[in-house]
Amino acid sequence: MENNSFAVTYTVKNEEKLLPQAMQFYLNAGCSRVYVFWDGTSDNAPSRVRGIHKLTAMESIRPESVRAAPGWINEITPMWATNMNVRKRINTFCAARMAKEAGIEWILSIDPDEIAVPNILGRIERDGIRRFLASAPTDVEQILPRNLDVVPTVSRCDDPFRRCTLFLNRFPLTESIWRYSRAIARRATSRSKIIAWYDFLFYQLRFFGALPRLMRHPETGELLPAGYFLGYSNHKSFVRTSAAEYFNFNIHKWIGAERNPVDRLSGFVLHYDLFDYEYMSQKFRQRSQTVESNDQYCRHMMARIARELSDERVEEFFNKYIVISDVNTIHELAYKGIVLEIRSVSEFFENMSD
Repeated sequence: MENNSFAVTYTVKNEEKLLPQAMQFYLNAGCSRVYVFWDGTSDNAPSRVRGIHKLTAMESIRPESVRAAPGWINEITPMWATNMNVRKRINTFCAARMAKEAGIEWILSIDPDEIAVPNILGRIERDGIRRFLASAPTDVEQILPRNLDVVPTVSRCDDPFRRCTLFLNRFPLTESIWRYSRAIARRATSRSKIIAWYDFLFYQLRFFGALPRLMRHPETGELLPAGYFLGYSNHKSFVRTSAAEYFNFNIHKWIGAERNPVDRLSGFVLHYDLFDYEYMSQKFRQRSQTVESNDQYCRHMMARIARELSDERVEEFFNKYIVISDVNTIHELAYKGIVLEIRSVSEFFENMSD
């Protein structure tokens, strides 16, 4: 097995705007193989990436075709036809097997709107990810880079990897307090809207109202409270392919099956989640209700707005509540450390085109 080599795997539906560039990022950063699983794709993404060196592409894998499937795959098989996350879990497990058979040491499960980086300071070197993986102790089986959500400054952006450079910072101590207190709140009520209000009030108090997070439904006028994160608040995962068989892939990371993995929290994922209103509309309209569930109230309501309203109303909502374009607001957020300017990915793409 080649030391510190890594593969990347995607489960994709209609991502022609981002997938080709995202793949080229990893290939230019030393990736040994990209595994793409088409999941009902109807756009031009397959033709746009066809012929790319080091690409293995196929349709989502049916559970019955998985040889010696572990028990957790058998348990989720009944939901295979209706839940994209189930298909992603199985695809990722099979990609880890293929990478192991190809002699690749690590595999990263990622989405086309995410770029994993070793750090957020300085330049991204072409061998930087491999050196980052090499820094992990030999007993570490999973590296968990933390998510940083993009902060959009315009309603339309044709080239987010080059143009978007502002991201929300992470505050580990604050998050620990939030998660602990939120767990207590969830014991008191299971209503997701009340939990959303808790998230909103917690972070409004934490940052003295600096980050606007109270939205309103454009037609019903219903208030939509949100906390700090509009995307997700955890991480993605690099896993050693030699150990993946022992674990259960659960969307963002591998968890215990036969045993628990040895984890290390390190690195970052720049998440270009809602970089413009068109991408917000596309993302939510092609997903089922089972993916954007009512468990995340604000996310669920944004998905409903994207599905149920016209493009004009979605853009109006996006401009009013998600875009942060005021220079003074951005300066204040940067001064307080809430927003970080990260240019390393943008500069890496610029250097790729030179």
